[in-house]
Amino acid sequence: MVPPEYRSIKNTEIKEILFDRGYIRLLAGSYKEHTGFKSKYLPLNYYDITLNVGAEITIETEHDDSVILFTLLPDAVISGQTVKEKTAVKLTEGNSVTIKTGTDTAKVLFIGSKTLNESIAWGCPIVMNTKEELQKAFSDLHNGTFIDK
Repeated sequence: MVPPEYRSIKNTEIKEILFDRGYIRLLAGSYKEHTGFKSKYLPLNYYDITLNVGAEITIETEHDDSVILFTLLPDAVISGQTVKEKTAVKLTEGNSVTIKTGTDTAKVLFIGSKTLNESIAWGCPIVMNTKEELQKAFSDLHNGTFIDK
Protein backbone atom coordinates (compact mmCIF):
# COMPACT_ATOMS: atom_id res chain seq x y z
CA MET A 1 0.00 0.00 0.00
CA VAL A 2 1.45 3.34 -1.04
CA PRO A 3 -0.02 6.81 -0.78
CA PRO A 4 -1.63 8.10 -4.00
CA GLU A 5 0.13 10.73 -6.03
CA TYR A 6 -1.68 13.58 -7.76
CA ARG A 7 -0.29 16.33 -9.95
CA SER A 8 -2.10 19.16 -11.64
CA ILE A 9 -0.82 19.83 -15.16
CA LYS A 10 -1.52 23.25 -16.63
CA ASN A 11 -2.48 23.61 -20.27
CA THR A 12 0.72 25.59 -20.90
CA GLU A 13 2.77 22.58 -19.67
CA ILE A 14 1.30 20.17 -22.23
CA LYS A 15 3.50 19.60 -25.28
CA GLU A 16 1.85 19.56 -28.69
CA ILE A 17 3.59 17.32 -31.22
CA LEU A 18 2.68 17.93 -34.85
CA PHE A 19 2.43 15.15 -37.43
CA ASP A 20 1.10 15.09 -40.98
CA ARG A 21 -2.52 16.39 -40.72
CA GLY A 22 -2.80 16.28 -36.96
CA TYR A 23 -1.19 16.64 -33.56
CA ILE A 24 -0.72 14.86 -30.24
CA ARG A 25 -1.09 16.60 -26.89
CA LEU A 26 1.33 14.72 -24.62
CA LEU A 27 -0.56 14.61 -21.31
CA ALA A 28 1.81 12.12 -19.65
CA GLY A 29 4.67 9.78 -20.47
CA SER A 30 6.61 9.91 -23.67
CA TYR A 31 6.07 9.87 -27.42
CA LYS A 32 9.15 9.19 -29.56
CA GLU A 33 11.80 11.68 -28.34
CA HIS A 34 9.27 13.87 -26.48
CA THR A 35 8.69 13.58 -22.73
CA GLY A 36 5.85 14.84 -20.54
CA PHE A 37 4.84 14.25 -16.94
CA LYS A 38 6.25 10.98 -15.58
CA SER A 39 4.38 8.99 -12.95
CA LYS A 40 6.13 8.11 -9.71
CA TYR A 41 4.97 4.48 -9.59
CA LEU A 42 4.07 3.15 -13.02
CA PRO A 43 4.94 4.40 -16.50
CA LEU A 44 1.91 5.78 -18.31
CA ASN A 45 1.58 7.17 -21.83
CA TYR A 46 -1.47 9.38 -22.14
CA TYR A 47 -2.12 11.23 -25.43
CA ASP A 48 -4.93 13.47 -26.65
CA ILE A 49 -4.78 12.90 -30.43
CA THR A 50 -6.39 15.12 -33.07
CA LEU A 51 -6.50 13.79 -36.63
CA ASN A 52 -7.61 16.16 -39.36
CA VAL A 53 -9.70 14.95 -42.32
CA GLY A 54 -8.08 11.96 -44.03
CA ALA A 55 -5.24 11.72 -41.49
CA GLU A 56 -3.56 8.54 -40.26
CA ILE A 57 -1.07 7.87 -37.49
CA THR A 58 0.69 4.71 -36.34
CA ILE A 59 1.78 4.65 -32.72
CA GLU A 60 4.44 2.16 -31.67
CA THR A 61 3.71 0.23 -28.46
CA GLU A 62 5.55 -2.34 -26.39
CA HIS A 63 4.32 -5.87 -27.12
CA ASP A 64 3.11 -6.46 -23.55
CA ASP A 65 1.66 -3.00 -22.85
CA SER A 66 -1.95 -2.63 -21.85
CA VAL A 67 -3.47 -0.05 -24.22
CA ILE A 68 -6.92 1.54 -24.25
CA LEU A 69 -8.19 3.98 -26.88
CA PHE A 70 -11.26 6.13 -26.43
CA THR A 71 -12.89 7.75 -29.45
CA LEU A 72 -14.27 11.17 -28.56
CA LEU A 73 -15.57 12.60 -31.87
CA PRO A 74 -16.50 11.20 -34.42
CA ASP A 75 -16.04 7.52 -35.40
CA ALA A 76 -12.43 6.48 -36.13
CA VAL A 77 -10.80 3.51 -37.81
CA ILE A 78 -8.52 1.71 -35.36
CA SER A 79 -6.29 -1.02 -36.79
CA GLY A 80 -8.71 -1.50 -39.66
CA GLN A 81 -11.95 -1.56 -37.65
CA THR A 82 -14.44 1.30 -37.43
CA VAL A 83 -15.04 2.31 -33.82
CA LYS A 84 -18.04 4.49 -33.00
CA GLU A 85 -17.54 7.80 -31.20
CA LYS A 86 -17.52 7.75 -27.40
CA THR A 87 -16.34 4.14 -27.33
CA ALA A 88 -13.47 2.60 -25.34
CA VAL A 89 -11.39 -0.09 -27.03
CA LYS A 90 -8.94 -2.39 -25.19
CA LEU A 91 -6.23 -3.47 -27.60
CA THR A 92 -4.77 -6.96 -27.78
CA GLU A 93 -1.02 -7.57 -27.68
CA GLY A 94 0.97 -6.04 -30.51
CA ASN A 95 3.70 -3.58 -31.41
CA SER A 96 1.66 -0.75 -32.92
CA VAL A 97 -1.78 0.69 -33.50
CA THR A 98 -2.92 2.65 -36.55
CA ILE A 99 -5.65 5.28 -36.18
CA LYS A 100 -7.37 6.81 -39.23
CA THR A 101 -10.13 9.31 -39.77
CA GLY A 102 -12.48 9.79 -42.67
CA THR A 103 -14.36 12.91 -43.72
CA ASP A 104 -14.33 14.62 -40.29
CA THR A 105 -11.64 15.66 -37.82
CA ALA A 106 -11.31 12.99 -35.13
CA LYS A 107 -10.24 13.15 -31.48
CA VAL A 108 -8.97 10.00 -29.76
CA LEU A 109 -7.47 9.41 -26.32
CA PHE A 110 -4.60 6.90 -26.06
CA ILE A 111 -3.75 5.43 -22.64
CA GLY A 112 -1.01 2.83 -22.37
CA SER A 113 1.05 1.33 -19.56
CA LYS A 114 2.79 -1.84 -18.47
CA THR A 115 0.47 -4.78 -17.90
CA LEU A 116 0.37 -5.47 -14.17
CA ASN A 117 -0.73 -9.12 -14.26
CA GLU A 118 -2.00 -8.82 -10.68
CA SER A 119 -4.97 -10.55 -9.15
CA ILE A 120 -8.14 -8.48 -8.77
CA ALA A 121 -10.70 -8.68 -5.99
CA TRP A 122 -13.69 -6.48 -6.81
CA GLY A 123 -16.45 -5.41 -4.46
CA CYS A 124 -18.30 -2.40 -5.80
CA PRO A 125 -17.08 0.32 -5.34
CA ILE A 126 -13.73 -0.97 -4.01
CA VAL A 127 -11.06 -2.86 -5.98
CA MET A 128 -8.13 -4.56 -4.24
CA ASN A 129 -5.75 -7.45 -5.02
CA THR A 130 -7.04 -10.09 -2.56
CA LYS A 131 -10.28 -10.96 -0.79
CA GLU A 132 -8.52 -10.29 2.53
CA GLU A 133 -7.57 -6.75 1.41
CA LEU A 134 -11.14 -6.23 0.19
CA GLN A 135 -12.57 -7.37 3.55
CA LYS A 136 -10.16 -5.03 5.39
CA ALA A 137 -11.15 -2.13 3.12
CA PHE A 138 -14.86 -2.68 3.82
CA SER A 139 -14.12 -2.96 7.55
CA ASP A 140 -12.16 0.33 7.38
CA LEU A 141 -15.01 1.92 5.43
CA HIS A 142 -17.55 0.74 8.04
CA ASN A 143 -15.32 2.00 10.90
CA GLY A 144 -14.71 5.40 9.28
CA THR A 145 -10.97 4.74 8.85
CA PHE A 146 -10.94 3.96 5.12
CA ILE A 147 -9.52 7.38 4.21
CA ASP A 148 -6.68 8.31 6.52
CA LYS A 149 -6.09 12.05 6.59
